[in-house]
Amino acid sequence: MIEVSIFFGLLGLLTGLGMWLISAEGDKRLFFPLTIVGMTAGWLTGLFWNYATGGLSVPLYAVTFPVIASIFTSAVILLYLPPPRISAKVSDRLAKISVGIFIALAFFISFTAIPLAGVTVAETENYTGITAQSVETMTITEEVAKTLAQPPTNQIPIEINALKSTVSLFSTLDEGVVGKYLYFKITFTVSKYNWVKPYVKILIFEDKDENGEISRGDTLYKATNYKVVTNQEGWRANVKYVNGEPSQEIFVVKMGGEDVYLPIIHGDVTRWKDDTQYTFSNTPEGYKPPNDMLSWNDDKLMETIKSFEVIPAGSSETIEGKIFCTKPGKYLMLVEAFDARYCDPFEHWFNDKPIAKKVIPFEVKEEQKPEITIDWTIGLALAGVGVPTAFLVSRRW
Repeated sequence: MIEVSIFFGLLGLLTGLGMWLISAEGDKRLFFPLTIVGMTAGWLTGLFWNYATGGLSVPLYAVTFPVIASIFTSAVILLYLPPPRISAKVSDRLAKISVGIFIALAFFISFTAIPLAGVTVAETENYTGITAQSVETMTITEEVAKTLAQPPTNQIPIEINALKSTVSLFSTLDEGVVGKYLYFKITFTVSKYNWVKPYVKILIFEDKDENGEISRGDTLYKATNYKVVTNQEGWRANVKYVNGEPSQEIFVVKMGGEDVYLPIIHGDVTRWKDDTQYTFSNTPEGYKPPNDMLSWNDDKLMETIKSFEVIPAGSSETIEGKIFCTKPGKYLMLVEAFDARYCDPFEHWFNDKPIAKKVIPFEVKEEQKPEITIDWTIGLALAGVGVPTAFLVSRRW
């Protein structure tokens, strides 16, 4: 996402500017090389971040990466340029400012790294021991299609938005590409009342008739090809162990002969296994949960919901995930939000009462010849032209 590259580039530019002020008290010979190299280091760091993560979010720790890259490249510049590289004396005012900046930055990073505890509500219902058979795929019937098409209750106004991206070496798309992961980020914005016992259900369907709606004949996308929780925001999905060994994240089970869509809760769970310590080996990339999930051993739920964490009015929560795209076509992501005060998280699908819902369409295409996007164009131009020019001009000065 070009916004991430711009943000990282700006951080690199400001870091280069700070190095210019501190290292040489504003010596104009160093302004051009330090700012250009700082911006280039920040911009390229943003490109690599996008490529590695999908670029849909930037956690607070990541903002240090362009700063570190800019400081390192600025130090190389100072060593490369002819003397005097650094002023013989740094003024007391600049020394105090620089110390103050480092203290403030250290405090900010340390403070934001401390997880903030939210308000929790204990769950008295014990779901441990539920027996159900996980479902790899299913076909939508007319009855299911009509039920899923019913409007939400809107007891708690929640706005659902989604971002999607597929990142290749030189391009970023908002649709899927065969053989690559489509990253997604879903944001739930609570506007009026507290979301007291929050949980959601997320399913992906292949839109067989390509009508943009979940309808009869559409099929559930194979569960091993997508992961719903890949970020540490307190969401806990369901994971399955086979004979005590880690297997996969699951979303649909058959309980009492009927299909049940499994909840992804926002809260805490009891512990049979700490799922963050295991790699689920039969998933395409070897999925390792970022949070301790609800664990199933074969067909039996081994843990239960201990408490829900309240999402207060006026705030937002996000879920990040990724979809491994296996074949071209049109697909639908069903996102439903619930509150456990109004319905049972493990109820059959026709008893579900979502308070908000959204169907998010996306398309998967065959891989095309890569096109260099504007963010990569600027980054390569800075690296290939801007930095060498800064070196040459500065040395000739």
